[in-house]
Amino acid sequence: MRVSKKLPGLLLLLIIAFQPGCKRNNDTVAEVTANVRYGGEPAADGFGYYIRLNSSEVVIPINLPSTYRHTDVNDSVAVRLIDVGKRFHLGYTEPNSMGLRGVYIATIRKL
Repeated sequence: MRVSKKLPGLLLLLIIAFQPGCKRNNDTVAEVTANVRYGGEPAADGFGYYIRLNSSEVVIPINLPSTYRHTDVNDSVAVRLIDVGKRFHLGYTEPNSMGLRGVYIATIRKL
């Protein structure tokens, strides 16, 4: 019996195709009210763009739309967030703190 040279590649492709998908930690929050703000340049120990949730928690958005990216932003919004599992340690946080939670914006709309 002769084994085809294509068989190992085909087997590898099948193994990859039928692997269970990677599970992502989609901690989606119900839509909450919040304020989008700018806290200065992170290079100068500022916050950059951040979102203060109605629970008073501050989070760092990784995909803030350009309509909210101006230095005098202070918009009330309704937002759905997904935790990305990353923490940001900005200049104002304590050295031993856990930092600010990074979030992906699933939906955002002005109020």
